[in-house]
Amino acid sequence: MNIISNQQLAEARAKLTLTGKSPREIGEESKQKVINWIYKWGFTSSSLIQQLLGRTAGGYALKLCKQGFLVATKTITGSPISYFTLTERGLQEAERFAYDLYRYTEIDPFKVNQQQLRHYLIAQAATLNSLDAGAIVTFETERMFSTEGDKSGIKRPDTIWITKDGLRIGVEVELSAKWAKNFDQFVLGIILALHSTNQNKAPFDRFIIFSDSKAIVDRYSLAMQPNSTFSIYEKDSRGHWTAKENKKVPDWLISKISFQLI
Repeated sequence: MNIISNQQLAEARAKLTLTGKSPREIGEESKQKVINWIYKWGFTSSSLIQQLLGRTAGGYALKLCKQGFLVATKTITGSPISYFTLTERGLQEAERFAYDLYRYTEIDPFKVNQQQLRHYLIAQAATLNSLDAGAIVTFETERMFSTEGDKSGIKRPDTIWITKDGLRIGVEVELSAKWAKNFDQFVLGIILALHSTNQNKAPFDRFIIFSDSKAIVDRYSLAMQPNSTFSIYEKDSRGHWTAKENKKVPDWLISKISFQLI
């Protein structure tokens, strides 16, 4: 049982006074905020919901489960204990207020790839922290932007951050190192994503790469330095990928990429 302290009650009343809204209005806004966040990301955690709403106490995610809007599914690792997705009722609520519609495959919660769970929760946390700090004004998740980048060799990031000045920042979370062809294509994809021509403006203005491994940050940073090289791969007559030529990383690349150890 959650026991609300007198201090928490006083804080809640003070917030209501400042907003000029009724408890019902505040509750409805909180519900819509959580549902909209999950609709865009697919799933989230209880602690991120707590941060999203600026609450000091947990339990709101379970409250929405009891109301039939969310469902909690236990994780394989136990960290976090559960992740939260929309129910059919929650999806209907999301689509009722949505500006754009997205395919929500997580209506079956077991469609969530638990191998990628931590990866995307880190992306969500980084996004939420940047929103709270005022560093960005909005964001786009993978389901919100086109997949054309993949087809043209341009790197499709985990999420896109947009600043108040309209800068578009591609965000990548790297928890395991890429090697050989995969790594070289990663480098090339970022170069193409940041490269402007006389005919076309670059899709992105900057990239940020997050990792919890200093070794990954150091290796990726070294690979983006001027005079570093990467290979261009093509399929040979047998259908095998083969390195055909080496290219130098452009001098300007490192000035448009940030690396952050988490």
